Amino acid sequence: MGGAMEAVERPHHGRHRGDHRDPVGTALTVLWGLGHLVTLALLGVAADHQLSADHPVAAPPAQALPDHDTTA
Repeated sequence: MGGAMEAVERPHHGRHRGDHRDPVGTALTVLWGLGHLVTLALLGVAADHQLSADHPVAAPPAQALPDHDTTA
């Protein structure tokens, strides 16, 4: 019975020389990676801007003038 089990071929895993390449899958993987890098960069810039002490705190808004003359 042990000899019968040895005759069964195991499927091959991974890429082989004859396998075709998937350009769409590769392109989507590259776009996915670039999207993550851009997102991390934008979050880093936003955090740096928020935490930097170089820019002053926004001043309170000026008093708004009334829309019409109230002295008449």
